[in-house]
Amino acid sequence: MEQQKTKGALREILEWVGLVLTALLIASVIQSELFALTEVNMSSMRDTLTPGDKLIMNKLSYIASEPKKGDIIIFLKDEPVDGILGRAYIYITDIAKKFNGQYRSNRLIKRVIGVPGDEIEIVDNVLYVNGEEYKEDYVRIDPRKGYVYNGEMEKITVPEGKLFVLGDNRGESSDSRDFGVIDMSWVEGKAIFRVFPFEKFGTIK
Repeated sequence: MEQQKTKGALREILEWVGLVLTALLIASVIQSELFALTEVNMSSMRDTLTPGDKLIMNKLSYIASEPKKGDIIIFLKDEPVDGILGRAYIYITDIAKKFNGQYRSNRLIKRVIGVPGDEIEIVDNVLYVNGEEYKEDYVRIDPRKGYVYNGEMEKITVPEGKLFVLGDNRGESSDSRDFGVIDMSWVEGKAIFRVFPFEKFGTIK
């Protein structure tokens, strides 16, 4: 009788362990393939996003479509996000870095300004897209200069499969003005929702 009780208890424990492992596996698949919680670590997107903000990234946003002008995207500079195995590897290494108090320094958050075929130029701090001044109500006015610091950049045409991206905090952003256009294969997903801090909880624009 005691042996049967022991076996029954052991079976119940194993069932619970199996359920927990299954739940963790499902959570890992969701995190690596569908949605992900990510944190802002740099100031290049102020005042839209600030360091410490925790965001939900939709990894399905660009499965059937490409990024559009105005989208806030998260990408891994110089690191293609290829297939299930590639995303799983990125997810596992992200966990390892978190345990060591580190983060992926090449994971950047920027706003899409130019898509394939667009002509981009910056003259006297004015950003032009396809020959017209690009109006932006989200860009941060540099507190030291008193204006939006776009800088200067010769005209370029965004090639196929590429994107031109800028930070909203132009005076403190390393972006396509410095490292050029980015490859669409680097894009992890679209930042869609802020979950922390709670007073800023909601969709991101």
